[in-house]
Amino acid sequence: MKNIVIILIVLFLSRCLFSPTIQTDNQIDNQIDSVFVAIVDTIRLVFAGDVMGHGMQITGAWRDGGDTCYNYYPSFQWVKDYILDFDIAVANLEVTLAGPPYSGYPDFSSHKSLADALLDAGFNVLLTANNHVLDRGKKGLERTLDVLDSIGMIHTGAFRDSIEWKENYPLLIEKNNFRLALLNYTYDTNCYLWEKPNIVNYIDTLRMANDLENAKSLNPDYIIVCVHWGDEYKNEENEKQRKIANFLARHGCNLIVGAHPHVVQPLVKMNDSAYVAYSLGNFISNQRNRYRDGGITLELTLTKTDSIVALQSIKYEPFWVYRYPKNGISVFRLIRINDYLEYTERYPIISEIDKMLMMRFYEDTKEIMISD
Repeated sequence: MKNIVIILIVLFLSRCLFSPTIQTDNQIDNQIDSVFVAIVDTIRLVFAGDVMGHGMQITGAWRDGGDTCYNYYPSFQWVKDYILDFDIAVANLEVTLAGPPYSGYPDFSSHKSLADALLDAGFNVLLTANNHVLDRGKKGLERTLDVLDSIGMIHTGAFRDSIEWKENYPLLIEKNNFRLALLNYTYDTNCYLWEKPNIVNYIDTLRMANDLENAKSLNPDYIIVCVHWGDEYKNEENEKQRKIANFLARHGCNLIVGAHPHVVQPLVKMNDSAYVAYSLGNFISNQRNRYRDGGITLELTLTKTDSIVALQSIKYEPFWVYRYPKNGISVFRLIRINDYLEYTERYPIISEIDKMLMMRFYEDTKEIMISD
Protein backbone atom coordinates (compact mmCIF):
# COMPACT_ATOMS: atom_id res chain seq x y z
CA MET A 1 0.00 0.00 0.00
CA LYS A 2 2.82 2.40 0.91
CA ASN A 3 4.51 1.61 -2.40
CA ILE A 4 1.31 2.36 -4.31
CA VAL A 5 0.96 5.74 -2.59
CA ILE A 6 4.58 6.64 -3.40
CA ILE A 7 4.07 5.71 -7.09
CA LEU A 8 0.90 7.84 -7.29
CA ILE A 9 2.72 10.82 -5.76
CA VAL A 10 5.60 10.48 -8.27
CA LEU A 11 3.19 10.28 -11.23
CA PHE A 12 1.34 13.37 -9.97
CA LEU A 13 4.53 15.39 -9.56
CA SER A 14 5.88 14.34 -12.96
CA ARG A 15 2.63 15.39 -14.60
CA CYS A 16 2.84 18.77 -12.93
CA LEU A 17 6.47 19.29 -13.83
CA PHE A 18 6.42 18.10 -17.45
CA SER A 19 2.90 18.76 -18.70
CA PRO A 20 2.68 21.28 -21.60
CA THR A 21 2.03 24.91 -20.68
CA ILE A 22 -0.78 26.72 -22.39
CA GLN A 23 0.42 30.16 -23.54
CA THR A 24 -1.67 33.20 -24.21
CA ASP A 25 -1.50 35.03 -27.57
CA ASN A 26 0.40 37.89 -25.92
CA GLN A 27 3.05 35.50 -24.60
CA ILE A 28 3.51 33.97 -28.06
CA ASP A 29 3.80 37.42 -29.71
CA ASN A 30 6.40 38.48 -27.17
CA GLN A 31 8.47 35.38 -27.88
CA ILE A 32 8.30 35.95 -31.66
CA ASP A 33 9.36 39.59 -31.21
CA SER A 34 12.40 38.47 -29.22
CA VAL A 35 13.65 36.14 -31.99
CA PHE A 36 16.14 37.86 -34.35
CA VAL A 37 15.87 36.77 -37.99
CA ALA A 38 18.85 37.77 -40.16
CA ILE A 39 17.63 38.87 -43.59
CA VAL A 40 20.25 38.39 -46.30
CA ASP A 41 19.94 40.40 -49.51
CA THR A 42 21.77 39.18 -52.60
CA ILE A 43 22.66 40.76 -55.93
CA ARG A 44 24.44 39.17 -58.89
CA LEU A 45 26.40 41.23 -61.40
CA VAL A 46 28.10 40.34 -64.67
CA PHE A 47 30.51 42.44 -66.75
CA ALA A 48 31.26 41.75 -70.41
CA GLY A 49 34.10 43.06 -72.53
CA ASP A 50 34.20 44.96 -75.81
CA VAL A 51 31.10 44.94 -78.01
CA MET A 52 32.55 45.69 -81.43
CA GLY A 53 30.93 46.31 -84.79
CA HIS A 54 33.36 45.40 -87.54
CA GLY A 55 32.35 45.46 -91.19
CA MET A 56 31.81 41.70 -91.41
CA GLN A 57 29.52 41.85 -88.37
CA ILE A 58 27.42 44.44 -90.15
CA THR A 59 27.06 42.34 -93.30
CA GLY A 60 26.43 39.28 -91.12
CA ALA A 61 23.60 41.08 -89.31
CA TRP A 62 22.10 41.96 -92.69
CA ARG A 63 22.26 38.31 -93.74
CA ASP A 64 20.67 37.26 -90.42
CA GLY A 65 17.90 39.73 -91.25
CA GLY A 66 17.17 37.91 -94.47
CA ASP A 67 18.89 40.63 -96.51
CA THR A 68 16.00 42.98 -95.69
CA CYS A 69 17.03 44.40 -92.29
CA TYR A 70 19.82 44.29 -89.71
CA ASN A 71 19.32 41.56 -87.11
CA TYR A 72 21.85 41.13 -84.30
CA TYR A 73 19.62 38.99 -82.10
CA PRO A 74 21.02 35.64 -83.32
CA SER A 75 24.54 36.67 -82.29
CA PHE A 76 23.52 36.38 -78.63
CA GLN A 77 20.97 33.57 -78.82
CA TRP A 78 23.19 30.98 -77.10
CA VAL A 79 24.20 33.25 -74.21
CA LYS A 80 20.91 35.03 -73.55
CA ASP A 81 19.76 32.70 -70.76
CA TYR A 82 23.12 33.08 -69.06
CA ILE A 83 23.04 36.91 -69.09
CA LEU A 84 19.39 37.07 -68.01
CA ASP A 85 20.28 35.14 -64.86
CA PHE A 86 22.02 38.23 -63.43
CA ASP A 87 20.45 41.25 -61.76
CA ILE A 88 22.84 43.74 -63.37
CA ALA A 89 24.62 43.09 -66.69
CA VAL A 90 27.17 45.61 -67.99
CA ALA A 91 29.03 45.73 -71.34
CA ASN A 92 31.42 48.10 -73.08
CA LEU A 93 29.72 49.54 -76.17
CA GLU A 94 32.75 50.23 -78.35
CA VAL A 95 30.82 51.49 -81.36
CA THR A 96 28.56 54.42 -82.09
CA LEU A 97 24.92 54.08 -83.08
CA ALA A 98 25.26 57.11 -85.32
CA GLY A 99 23.08 55.94 -88.18
CA PRO A 100 24.01 55.29 -91.82
CA PRO A 101 26.34 54.76 -93.49
CA TYR A 102 27.08 51.79 -91.26
CA SER A 103 30.76 50.96 -91.07
CA GLY A 104 33.40 49.17 -89.05
CA TYR A 105 36.96 50.15 -88.22
CA PRO A 106 38.18 52.87 -87.96
CA ASP A 107 34.93 54.90 -87.75
CA PHE A 108 32.43 52.56 -86.15
CA SER A 109 28.70 53.01 -86.61
CA SER A 110 26.32 50.07 -86.11
CA HIS A 111 22.58 49.78 -86.64
CA LYS A 112 20.41 50.26 -83.55
CA SER A 113 19.47 46.59 -83.75
CA LEU A 114 22.76 45.91 -81.98
CA ALA A 115 21.53 47.83 -78.92
CA ASP A 116 18.11 46.16 -79.18
CA ALA A 117 19.76 42.74 -79.22
CA LEU A 118 21.96 43.56 -76.22
CA LEU A 119 18.90 44.66 -74.25
CA ASP A 120 17.01 41.53 -75.28
CA ALA A 121 19.97 39.38 -74.23
CA GLY A 122 19.79 40.77 -70.69
CA PHE A 123 22.19 43.70 -70.63
CA ASN A 124 20.84 46.71 -68.75
CA VAL A 125 23.91 49.00 -68.54
CA LEU A 126 26.26 50.03 -71.36
CA LEU A 127 29.55 51.92 -71.02
CA THR A 128 30.22 54.71 -73.51
CA ALA A 129 33.57 56.21 -72.41
CA ASN A 130 35.97 54.62 -74.89
CA ASN A 131 38.24 55.58 -77.76
CA HIS A 132 35.53 55.08 -80.42
CA VAL A 133 32.68 57.08 -78.88
CA LEU A 134 33.48 60.09 -81.09
CA ASP A 135 34.05 58.19 -84.33
CA ARG A 136 31.12 60.10 -85.86
CA GLY A 137 31.69 63.32 -83.94
CA LYS A 138 29.20 65.26 -81.81
CA LYS A 139 26.14 64.16 -83.80
CA GLY A 140 27.21 60.54 -83.59
CA LEU A 141 27.69 60.70 -79.83
CA GLU A 142 24.33 62.35 -79.26
CA ARG A 143 22.49 59.97 -81.58
CA THR A 144 24.06 57.03 -79.74
CA LEU A 145 22.73 58.35 -76.44
CA ASP A 146 19.34 59.05 -78.04
CA VAL A 147 19.10 55.46 -79.26
CA LEU A 148 20.03 54.03 -75.86
CA ASP A 149 17.51 56.28 -74.10
CA SER A 150 14.78 55.35 -76.58
CA ILE A 151 15.02 51.65 -75.67
CA GLY A 152 15.45 52.22 -71.93
CA MET A 153 19.10 51.18 -71.79
CA ILE A 154 21.04 52.71 -68.89
CA HIS A 155 24.40 54.16 -69.93
CA THR A 156 27.30 56.16 -68.52
CA GLY A 157 30.65 57.57 -69.55
CA ALA A 158 29.61 60.12 -72.20
CA PHE A 159 27.01 62.88 -71.81
CA ARG A 160 25.21 65.48 -73.87
CA ASP A 161 26.06 68.35 -71.51
CA SER A 162 27.13 69.28 -67.99
CA ILE A 163 23.53 69.25 -66.72
CA GLU A 164 23.10 65.62 -67.74
CA TRP A 165 26.51 64.80 -66.27
CA LYS A 166 25.69 66.40 -62.90
CA GLU A 167 22.31 64.72 -62.70
CA ASN A 168 23.51 61.23 -63.63
CA TYR A 169 27.15 60.90 -62.60
CA PRO A 170 28.30 58.91 -60.77
CA LEU A 171 25.67 56.47 -61.94
CA LEU A 172 23.74 55.12 -58.96
CA ILE A 173 22.10 51.73 -59.47
CA GLU A 174 19.54 50.64 -56.87
CA LYS A 175 18.48 47.02 -56.96
CA ASN A 176 17.64 44.27 -54.42
CA ASN A 177 18.19 46.68 -51.52
CA PHE A 178 21.70 47.53 -52.81
CA ARG A 179 23.11 50.88 -53.85
CA LEU A 180 25.89 50.56 -56.42
CA ALA A 181 27.96 53.48 -57.71
CA LEU A 182 29.35 53.02 -61.24
CA LEU A 183 31.98 55.26 -62.87
CA ASN A 184 33.49 55.07 -66.36
CA TYR A 185 36.58 56.65 -67.98
CA THR A 186 38.67 56.38 -71.15
CA TYR A 187 42.32 57.06 -71.87
CA ASP A 188 41.52 58.83 -75.16
CA THR A 189 39.03 59.28 -78.02
CA ASN A 190 41.53 58.71 -80.84
CA CYS A 191 42.07 61.83 -82.95
CA TYR A 192 38.75 63.39 -81.94
CA LEU A 193 38.01 65.75 -79.05
CA TRP A 194 34.55 66.17 -77.62
CA GLU A 195 32.81 69.39 -78.49
CA LYS A 196 30.95 71.49 -75.96
CA PRO A 197 28.48 71.02 -74.47
CA ASN A 198 29.21 67.25 -74.75
CA ILE A 199 31.31 65.56 -72.06
CA VAL A 200 33.38 62.38 -72.27
CA ASN A 201 35.05 61.16 -69.09
CA TYR A 202 38.81 61.00 -69.59
CA ILE A 203 41.26 59.40 -67.15
CA ASP A 204 42.38 62.20 -64.84
CA THR A 205 43.32 61.32 -61.29
CA LEU A 206 42.24 64.68 -59.83
CA ARG A 207 38.84 64.42 -61.43
CA MET A 208 38.55 60.74 -60.57
CA ALA A 209 39.31 61.48 -56.91
CA ASN A 210 36.56 64.12 -56.87
CA ASP A 211 34.15 61.75 -58.57
CA LEU A 212 34.89 59.04 -56.03
CA GLU A 213 34.19 61.48 -53.19
CA ASN A 214 30.88 62.33 -54.86
CA ALA A 215 30.18 58.62 -55.17
CA LYS A 216 30.82 58.09 -51.46
CA SER A 217 28.37 60.90 -50.64
CA LEU A 218 25.64 58.73 -52.21
CA ASN A 219 26.23 56.12 -49.48
CA PRO A 220 26.75 53.23 -51.89
CA ASP A 221 27.26 49.65 -50.78
CA TYR A 222 29.84 49.09 -53.53
CA ILE A 223 31.85 51.35 -55.84
CA ILE A 224 32.78 50.11 -59.32
CA VAL A 225 35.03 51.89 -61.82
CA CYS A 226 35.21 50.75 -65.45
CA VAL A 227 38.30 52.01 -67.27
CA HIS A 228 39.22 51.98 -70.96
CA TRP A 229 43.01 51.68 -70.81
CA GLY A 230 46.10 49.55 -71.47
CA ASP A 231 48.08 48.34 -74.47
CA GLU A 232 46.18 46.66 -77.27
CA TYR A 233 46.80 42.93 -77.75
CA LYS A 234 49.00 42.58 -74.65
CA ASN A 235 48.02 39.83 -72.22
CA GLU A 236 49.64 41.62 -69.26
CA GLU A 237 48.70 44.95 -67.77
CA ASN A 238 51.20 47.80 -68.05
CA GLU A 239 52.69 49.95 -65.30
CA LYS A 240 50.25 52.80 -65.91
CA GLN A 241 47.29 50.46 -65.44
CA ARG A 242 48.75 49.22 -62.16
CA LYS A 243 49.28 52.78 -60.90
CA ILE A 244 45.75 53.85 -61.77
CA ALA A 245 44.31 50.69 -60.20
CA ASN A 246 46.25 51.30 -56.98
CA PHE A 247 45.08 54.92 -56.97
CA LEU A 248 41.44 53.88 -57.36
CA ALA A 249 41.71 51.22 -54.66
CA ARG A 250 43.27 53.73 -52.23
CA HIS A 251 40.37 56.09 -52.87
CA GLY A 252 37.70 53.58 -51.96
CA CYS A 253 36.93 51.72 -55.17
CA ASN A 254 35.86 48.10 -54.61
CA LEU A 255 36.04 46.81 -58.17
CA ILE A 256 37.92 47.97 -61.26
CA VAL A 257 36.95 46.51 -64.64
CA GLY A 258 39.16 47.16 -67.65
CA ALA A 259 38.60 47.27 -71.40
CA HIS A 260 40.42 48.23 -74.63
CA PRO A 261 43.31 45.71 -75.02
CA HIS A 262 40.93 43.32 -76.91
CA VAL A 263 42.59 40.39 -75.13
CA VAL A 264 42.14 38.98 -71.65
CA GLN A 265 44.38 40.28 -68.88
CA PRO A 266 44.61 39.00 -65.28
CA LEU A 267 42.16 39.35 -62.41
CA VAL A 268 44.04 40.55 -59.31
CA LYS A 269 43.11 41.08 -55.68
CA MET A 270 44.32 44.57 -54.71
CA ASN A 271 43.54 44.42 -50.99
CA ASP A 272 40.90 43.01 -48.65
CA SER A 273 38.17 45.09 -50.27
CA ALA A 274 39.22 45.65 -53.90
CA TYR A 275 39.76 43.61 -57.08
CA VAL A 276 40.86 44.62 -60.56
CA ALA A 277 40.14 42.78 -63.81
CA TYR A 278 42.62 44.52 -66.10
CA SER A 279 40.88 43.50 -69.34
CA LEU A 280 37.92 41.28 -70.20
CA GLY A 281 38.90 41.04 -73.87
CA ASN A 282 36.42 41.06 -76.75
CA PHE A 283 32.86 40.06 -76.03
CA ILE A 284 31.91 40.04 -79.70
CA SER A 285 34.01 41.18 -82.65
CA ASN A 286 35.52 40.07 -85.96
CA GLN A 287 39.05 39.91 -84.59
CA ARG A 288 40.25 36.39 -85.30
CA ASN A 289 43.91 36.34 -84.21
CA ARG A 290 45.01 34.28 -81.24
CA TYR A 291 43.86 35.73 -77.89
CA ARG A 292 41.51 38.18 -79.68
CA ASP A 293 38.76 35.80 -80.81
CA GLY A 294 37.00 35.73 -77.46
CA GLY A 295 36.82 37.17 -73.99
CA ILE A 296 35.55 36.62 -70.48
CA THR A 297 32.72 37.84 -68.36
CA LEU A 298 33.35 38.76 -64.74
CA GLU A 299 30.71 37.49 -62.30
CA LEU A 300 30.13 38.90 -58.82
CA THR A 301 27.76 37.92 -56.05
CA LEU A 302 27.29 40.41 -53.20
CA THR A 303 25.38 39.77 -50.00
CA LYS A 304 24.07 42.25 -47.46
CA THR A 305 23.22 41.29 -43.90
CA ASP A 306 22.22 43.95 -41.38
CA SER A 307 23.83 46.64 -43.60
CA ILE A 308 27.10 44.70 -43.85
CA VAL A 309 28.06 44.01 -47.48
CA ALA A 310 30.27 41.07 -48.39
CA LEU A 311 31.71 39.80 -51.64
CA GLN A 312 30.36 36.27 -51.72
CA SER A 313 32.10 35.22 -54.93
CA ILE A 314 34.04 36.56 -57.90
CA LYS A 315 34.90 34.47 -60.94
CA TYR A 316 35.25 34.57 -64.70
CA GLU A 317 33.52 32.76 -67.54
CA PRO A 318 35.17 32.34 -70.98
CA PHE A 319 33.37 33.03 -74.27
CA TRP A 320 34.38 32.43 -77.87
CA VAL A 321 33.13 34.13 -81.03
CA TYR A 322 32.03 31.53 -83.56
CA ARG A 323 32.03 32.78 -87.15
CA TYR A 324 30.63 30.65 -89.94
CA PRO A 325 29.24 31.15 -93.47
CA LYS A 326 25.51 31.49 -94.02
CA ASN A 327 24.73 31.42 -97.74
CA GLY A 328 28.17 32.75 -98.47
CA ILE A 329 28.22 35.52 -95.83
CA SER A 330 29.89 35.18 -92.41
CA VAL A 331 27.60 35.40 -89.40
CA PHE A 332 28.56 35.53 -85.72
CA ARG A 333 27.44 33.57 -82.66
CA LEU A 334 28.72 33.78 -79.09
CA ILE A 335 29.51 30.49 -77.37
CA ARG A 336 29.90 30.10 -73.61
CA ILE A 337 32.67 27.55 -73.71
CA ASN A 338 31.94 25.73 -70.46
CA ASP A 339 28.31 25.34 -71.50
CA TYR A 340 29.38 23.98 -74.88
CA LEU A 341 31.71 21.45 -73.24
CA GLU A 342 28.95 20.22 -70.92
CA TYR A 343 26.02 20.31 -73.36
CA THR A 344 27.59 19.90 -76.79
CA GLU A 345 24.43 18.30 -78.14
CA ARG A 346 22.55 21.59 -77.72
CA TYR A 347 24.79 23.29 -80.27
CA PRO A 348 25.06 22.77 -84.02
CA ILE A 349 28.02 20.76 -85.27
CA ILE A 350 31.06 22.98 -85.65
CA SER A 351 34.17 22.09 -87.62
CA GLU A 352 37.21 20.46 -86.05
CA ILE A 353 39.26 23.54 -86.90
CA ASP A 354 36.78 25.78 -85.06
CA LYS A 355 36.81 23.43 -82.07
CA MET A 356 40.59 23.58 -82.01
CA LEU A 357 40.57 27.39 -82.14
CA MET A 358 37.95 27.59 -79.40
CA MET A 359 39.87 25.24 -77.12
CA ARG A 360 43.09 27.13 -77.81
CA PHE A 361 41.41 30.31 -76.58
CA TYR A 362 40.03 28.40 -73.58
CA GLU A 363 43.43 27.08 -72.52
CA ASP A 364 45.16 30.41 -73.20
CA THR A 365 42.62 32.15 -70.97
CA LYS A 366 43.14 29.71 -68.10
CA GLU A 367 46.87 30.27 -68.32
CA ILE A 368 46.46 34.07 -68.25
CA MET A 369 44.05 33.99 -65.33
CA ILE A 370 46.29 31.83 -63.11
CA SER A 371 49.47 33.72 -63.99
CA ASP A 372 49.01 35.98 -60.99
